[in-house]
Amino acid sequence: MTHYPAAKHLIGAILGLSLTSFVPIAFAHHGFTSRYDMGKPVWIEGTVERFYFGNPHSEITVRIAADLVVPQPAPTLGPASSFLSNAALHVPQDLRGNTVELELPPTSQYVGLGDRVAVGDRIAAVAVRNCEAPYQLNVQWLRLADGSIESRQAAMSYMVEQC
Repeated sequence: MTHYPAAKHLIGAILGLSLTSFVPIAFAHHGFTSRYDMGKPVWIEGTVERFYFGNPHSEITVRIAADLVVPQPAPTLGPASSFLSNAALHVPQDLRGNTVELELPPTSQYVGLGDRVAVGDRIAAVAVRNCEAPYQLNVQWLRLADGSIESRQAAMSYMVEQC
């Protein structure tokens, strides 16, 4: 059997470099070092412009009206009300009139929605916002065009009471 120690070291170095380059991106993207503010849940309602259901995260792009306000009475949040207050729901000024990308939790509950969402659908969502730029919106409650609701059952470790 022939040994190639130089090749082993080269392969090891390449793998090591690849992992050290990827890990910080994965940590930042997946929220391991991020904090999401559950003290100020964001109300989003609008028209679906694009969507992707799959890994690593399903995403829905929604066009929000310039005059969007939280409906009164505020919606019942179901299981998400155990960690989110509908009294604290708000619409940040910077989202009004814009197109926003909503990131859905990477669970089968949300990945499986692909056949239930279409471009042009009117949906509503409650999201928590990342405390740091680019201030991603992580959906915790979602009302689909057919009126059905999908809701997180519990808060996640990356959620904080305030930024």
